[in-house]
Amino acid sequence: LYPARNRSNRTKLQLINYISSQEYISTMAETRKPNKLYATHPKGYGKGSRACRVTGREGGMGLVRKYGINMKRQVFRERALDMGFKKYS
Repeated sequence: LYPARNRSNRTKLQLINYISSQEYISTMAETRKPNKLYATHPKGYGKGSRACRVTGREGGMGLVRKYGINMKRQVFRERALDMGFKKYS
């Protein structure tokens, strides 16, 4: 809050107020608890509800769902030939 060059100009009261405010801020940050309401109910819909059947990584970008495959795209590329898919181009 205060630049270092102005320390000599400050009064004792300003220093005490500054130090006590910093202690208050640090104790507030330590005692703050995260809001746990956001993850209390399991998600049964949307991208977060689906996971890769091989690795177990949760869905989102790169989950191949067509024909019920439900694999991440990296795993699908590794196993596509074994599953009978052919690459034409």
